[in-house]
Amino acid sequence: MNQMIIGLFCLMLLTTDQFNQDVRPKDIDPEYLPDVPAFQDEATREFLVSTEEVEPGFYLMESRLEGYQMMFPENGVFSVDFSSISDQNVETFTFKDTSMDKDIHVSGQVRYHRNQSYLANIDFMLNSVKGRNGYEGKFEKSSTEDKDIYHGEELLTVEAGDNISDVYRYVGYIESKENDFLAIDYNFSIFCFNDKEEVCLSGVNAKKDQVEKMIDSISFINQEEAERNE
Repeated sequence: MNQMIIGLFCLMLLTTDQFNQDVRPKDIDPEYLPDVPAFQDEATREFLVSTEEVEPGFYLMESRLEGYQMMFPENGVFSVDFSSISDQNVETFTFKDTSMDKDIHVSGQVRYHRNQSYLANIDFMLNSVKGRNGYEGKFEKSSTEDKDIYHGEELLTVEAGDNISDVYRYVGYIESKENDFLAIDYNFSIFCFNDKEEVCLSGVNAKKDQVEKMIDSISFINQEEAERNE
């Protein structure tokens, strides 16, 4: 009887989740969550906002500092060892795609900055993003109503042990136009471990769509005036 009552309660929470933002997936029994890695991994579901898909295969995630939101793939899993929060002003979120495709792998890192004086120097930030990621290409600038985006892409070939992989990378920087000292930099990589060019081309193109959706969906949610860290 107790098990039935608990089950009914969890189902009620799941049904009303989209109407009550205080009820998050982390507060629901995993048995009643979507059976996909993003929800079944305890560390990952801490970031998920709702059980409702934003688009097929994508859910909404929110950073721990509540600074930004982004679409997140159902097969994505948070990488605890490569993520951190520093001084409550810089948050690094790292993930990997756990799809069963043995040829194609995706990893990504999004770094959120707020209240830091170094953000006032755009040239410094772009050079920092390049240096940290070993990116030697150019950034293309575009703008929306609330943000400026500096975006770069490149195709590399790397060796990983006995394997040689084609790597398609996205590197970029996003600056808020509504608040000073508020920005994000990102690095997403798509790996292909297959000797057949047509396999890599098809697999990478499919994952490109996923990664580009994630990048385009990044939005700041911190509406408070950012203060300069003297």
